[in-house]
Amino acid sequence: MGRMDHDPSSRVSFGCPDELLETLDEIADREDMNRSEKLRELVQKEVEAKGDLDAPQPVLPDDERLAEAYRILHERASAPHKSKRRVKLEMAKNKLYDNTTPKSAVLDEIIKPLESEGYVSVWTGNQHVWVIVPPMRYIIDGEDTVEPGEKAVA
Repeated sequence: MGRMDHDPSSRVSFGCPDELLETLDEIADREDMNRSEKLRELVQKEVEAKGDLDAPQPVLPDDERLAEAYRILHERASAPHKSKRRVKLEMAKNKLYDNTTPKSAVLDEIIKPLESEGYVSVWTGNQHVWVIVPPMRYIIDGEDTVEPGEKAVA
C-alpha cells in the first residue's frame, strides 16, 4: 500500500463515475499506489504541463480529443514545405489512430472536424494527399496571434 509522506494542506472532494474510479484504482494498484497518490501524481503532471499561467495560451479546439490531435499534427508538421507546414495524410492517420478511433476513421472523426473548425486543411497533391497545418495561434494580451517567428499563410 502507499505511504503517507505528503503534507496535505488542502483536501478536495469531487464526484466521479464509479467505473472511472474503478479503473483509476486498478491503474494505481498496478503502480503500487493508492488512489490519493495517483490523483496527486496526475494533478502534478497537469500543473507542470499547463501551469505557467504567464505563458501564451495556444488556441485549440474545445474538444480535448481534437485539441490533442491538433497538437500532434502541429508537432509532426513542424518542418515547413515552401510556405506551408504539412504532413502526409497517411502519416497523420498513423499518428492519430488509437483504440477508440481506428485508422480507417481518423479522416472522418478527427481530420475533417479539425478542417471544419479551421485548424487544418486537406490538399491533394500530384502524388500524395497532405494535411496542411497552419502555424499555432496563441492568445497574447487578449489577442489572437500567430506563434512567434511564424507568418500566417492564407
